[in-house]
Amino acid sequence: MLKEIFLASIISTSISLKTSNDDTKPHDYEFMIQTEKKTDNYSYYIKRDWERELGNNYIDNILQFKYITKKNIYSGLDLIDKESKNIDYLTLNAGYKFKNGIQSGISIKTGTHSSILASLAYDKNIQKEKTEYLFSSSIKSNLDNENIFNLKFDIKRWINNKINLFVSGKYIYFDEKDDFQFKIGAGIKI
Repeated sequence: MLKEIFLASIISTSISLKTSNDDTKPHDYEFMIQTEKKTDNYSYYIKRDWERELGNNYIDNILQFKYITKKNIYSGLDLIDKESKNIDYLTLNAGYKFKNGIQSGISIKTGTHSSILASLAYDKNIQKEKTEYLFSSSIKSNLDNENIFNLKFDIKRWINNKINLFVSGKYIYFDEKDDFQFKIGAGIKI
């Protein structure tokens, strides 16, 4: 079973280097590696970034997993640990996935202050010839003072059946902190 989960996974990487906004600090860099897979029954996304910004080193991790039963009931988790932006949370998620890509349910946020959040998400994946477009959004809120927003888009252009070039954008908002990333890189299907 483990073999089936990882077969046809996509492994992607990107590297960036830029001059620091502070001339007294070394150049900033970011190296990212991620793996992802999406099927009708489950999906996962695992990502790690190694960064240096204004001379400070950070490691950012994202782990998202979702399992969907034959009756369209889903369960999963989102673990976001972004040292670079001081964003850190874990949610356990459950709900119903409608045929049109909309998902509705509840999320339990764990940590020093646990809470129950209403959850609404939408995923859309369009394939046209050798190009794949993915849009994903998620809103979790207790309808008071706790809000989590995740927006993601990916455009992948497949060079052949195994190799792609991608453009990716991600936005995370949590506890009045946010993070936006834009990446260009390459991926390989194993």
